[in-house]
Amino acid sequence: MNWIDTKYLNMKIRMQKFVDEFLNGEQGVAPFIATILLIVIVVALCAVFWTNISGWFESMWNKITQSGSEIGNPI
Repeated sequence: MNWIDTKYLNMKIRMQKFVDEFLNGEQGVAPFIATILLIVIVVALCAVFWTNISGWFESMWNKITQSGSEIGNPI
């Protein structure tokens, strides 16, 4: 067997092992569902408080741009 054949067989064995562990995993879908629920909660909170969040970002941006104009002006 040459080097390429050996690497191919190693890769094939690793992929088969991964598929077997994935199919026989006992975790279920609980972590996946928990992740989806957290994303939904964050998106819902952003939608509810969007006016407050956007107002805060605008005020911060105004403070940054106002103080940024002082950087280029000599005293």
